[in-house]
Amino acid sequence: MTASRFIPIQNAINLRTLSGYQTTDGLIIKPNKLLRSGMLSHLSQDDAEVLATQYGLSVVIDLRMDEEIRRDPDTLPQAANYYQLPVLPFSDHANFSQRLKRRFTRPENPSVRMYRKMLTDSHAKAAYREMFDILLNNTSEGQAVLIHCSAGKDRTGVGLMLVEGALGLSNETIRADYLLSNDPLAGLNTSAHQGNRSDHHTQIESIGQQPATHENVHTIFNLIQKDYSSWQEYLTTELRLTETDMSELRHIYLTNPSQKRSPALGNPGAADYASIRRYDAYLSEIPSYAKVMAN
Repeated sequence: MTASRFIPIQNAINLRTLSGYQTTDGLIIKPNKLLRSGMLSHLSQDDAEVLATQYGLSVVIDLRMDEEIRRDPDTLPQAANYYQLPVLPFSDHANFSQRLKRRFTRPENPSVRMYRKMLTDSHAKAAYREMFDILLNNTSEGQAVLIHCSAGKDRTGVGLMLVEGALGLSNETIRADYLLSNDPLAGLNTSAHQGNRSDHHTQIESIGQQPATHENVHTIFNLIQKDYSSWQEYLTTELRLTETDMSELRHIYLTNPSQKRSPALGNPGAADYASIRRYDAYLSEIPSYAKVMAN
């Protein structure tokens, strides 16, 4: 069922749907509500309109910095609303004692450090909080929000972990969705064009060319469990989401798979409910898939 996650549009980067993912209490993410991808600059205008007409794309959240957007601007459906919420650069810097401590400890994997800071840095948290504000305003049925960065793996990966955690997906499902960026169908290009880059852009490009790893996702899970005990506690403490916010998110994005879809809700596109019912088999294979990806 891996192929069912990827949206078959030419030149798309890591473009996939979250519809059909199951929560721990048996609900599923609705069709045409949540999409993720890398940058959309390689799409044709016709491809962008297909995303709107067949997958309900109406809102795009771009987590990239200004320099990245100037170099590779998105191709968007004409009617889509666009929001830039740059996660980088980080605004919180180590103090003298923290820098001194680093000199006498084993160097940390830059990717791991970046993933941890995406959950703790003030600027990154503000971007992700705004992301949730936009998600909470997406109340119309059949209208999808697409969240993306350059590769759709790191900044998008952490952002979607937060969303999936808020909706109540299991950590095993969250892990498997993150690791799908390694699938050949993602179409990630590890030989990106070179040119003048800022230090931040160079670091992003370097990390972006690395695979999605268990170490990265374990860093996120470990921080959440050790410091907050749950996704909900992190979201209420650090992003200031309320219980009402999280209840509303579940109402907007989740549905009971046993309930029939009303014809008034429109065309569900490629991710129809017949295929969603088949996701039970897919989800049952997630642990073994994650194990394979670790080898």
